[in-house]
Formats: sequence, structure tokens, C-alpha cells
Amino acid sequence: MKRSLFMGLLLLCAVAMTAPVLMAQTYVTAAINWPGGKVQFFLSDGNYVRYDIAADHADEGYPKAVDDTTWPGLGFSGRNIIGAFNGLNGKAYFFFSDGTYSRYDIAADHADAGYPQRVTDENWPGLGAFGPSISGALNWTDNKVQIFINDGQYLRYDLTADKTDAGYPQKITNKNWPGLEKYGTLITAAVNFQNGKAYFFLGDGRYLRYDVAADRMDPGYPQKITAENWPALYAAFSH
Repeated sequence: MKRSLFMGLLLLCAVAMTAPVLMAQTYVTAAINWPGGKVQFFLSDGNYVRYDIAADHADEGYPKAVDDTTWPGLGFSGRNIIGAFNGLNGKAYFFFSDGTYSRYDIAADHADAGYPQRVTDENWPGLGAFGPSISGALNWTDNKVQIFINDGQYLRYDLTADKTDAGYPQKITNKNWPGLEKYGTLITAAVNFQNGKAYFFLGDGRYLRYDVAADRMDPGYPQKITAENWPALYAAFSH
């Protein structure tokens, strides 16, 4: 009897140690800068929130559904967006959970014809093996994009050269991303506010603030998304 109880306790401990972190009911799946000092936040429930950086709050009337009225050509993909970033020449790129992507014309406000297409090494040199595994994309300095993978690795993509930099993927550690190592597999979105700070959103409803120039996570993070620090996102999560 004692042996059975002991084995049962060991099993419970093993399950507790290996249990995955629970995802929040609704969480940020992608975020991208937009003209007019805005950031578009895409959510796991198929909605999005438009955020005004200078005013530090969401525009009125959000969240809204991602459909072909609000995002012409992306209506099919609301719940499937897993990454987004700003490309060159007025284009935005959206990655989807099935390993495809779309190119969006920001000025014309619609997806370009002929998309979505599959992510391959022909159209995204160095990314072909990682299309469905992308967990976030982050515009960085020097026309680089940091692309995060759901296994805790990342790749650095050079927009000017149009290829992944040599030596990637690399594991997220406190040497290359000071403060982020323990959160690498939890990242679901990232965005550079272009004011010296970048934000990482985690699947458990928390977020991190990263100092771009200092190249490290700010002290005091992660924090839970609340009605005080991200009122519009909190309301969208709770609605």
C-alpha cells in the first residue's frame, strides 16, 4: 500500500513538472506598426485592436473582427495569424499557422494579388523549414527582422539582402536576449514601438518590455496585462 502511494506521488510530481504552461483564453498572436503612429494587435479570437502609441490607448470602437471589410484579403485568416512585420517599400507581411504568408499593401489597404503563398526557401531564404513554427516577428535596427520560433529559437532576417543571416537559428539565451531566456517558448507576439522600447507578449497573458538601445529586458518584467497597463487589450481579452 505504501509503495503504491509513493509511486502515485512520484507520478503526480512528474506530471506537475512536465505540464505545459496554460495559455490565456485570449492572447496576442501578432502585432505590427501602422501609419499614423498606430500599432495593430491581432488576437487569438480573430479580433484586432488598433492602438495609438502617442495617446497610449486604443482607438475607439475596438476590438473589431478581422474580415474582408477591415482587412481586405485577410478575412480568411483572423484566427490563424502567427506573426507580422513591416517590410520595405510600404509592404506588410503576415504569417499564418498553416505555413503560408500574405503580402499586404499598406497604402492601398489590401492584400496583394496571388497570396497567400507557402513559406519556402525560394521566397524566404532560410525560413522554409520554419513557416508553421513562427511565434512572433519583430522589426529591428538596420533593416533586420527578428523571427521567433515556438521551440525557443530565433532567426535574424535581413530585409535588404532578402535572406536569413548566417548562423541562425539560435537558441534564445540571456547572452543574445538578456532577460528573455526563460520566456523563449512562451512568446506569441512582439512589436517595436519605435520609441526605444519593444514589447513581447506571452501566451499566458503577460508581457515584457525590452530596451532596444541597451539591448536588455527592462527591470520589473514580465507583468500581467491588466486594465491599468493595457486597458484595451485587457478589455478585449475579457469580452
